[in-house]
Amino acid sequence: MMTMFDLKKTHISILAGTLGVLTLAGCTTAGDDPYGDGRHCSAYRDYSRCMSMQQRRLQREQLMNQEKALINAEQARENLRMLREIRRRREGY
Repeated sequence: MMTMFDLKKTHISILAGTLGVLTLAGCTTAGDDPYGDGRHCSAYRDYSRCMSMQQRRLQREQLMNQEKALINAEQARENLRMLREIRRRREGY
């Protein structure tokens, strides 16, 4: 049987994980190349096109990270809902 302390501990773990994912998703910066100084694109004749492609790739990656964070947050909310429902049912018996 889960105690109130166990439920709080579970809630805190879920929320901390969600916060961590959201923080990591927000840390990716669109427009930066992987090297940080444009070395990758300096080998191309069309430097601006290369940088634009890198920016689009990083923006796509950032969007995917944000979508994953939203999915994780939704799962955490659903887990909390289920835990509350289980606790409510146990208290009823």
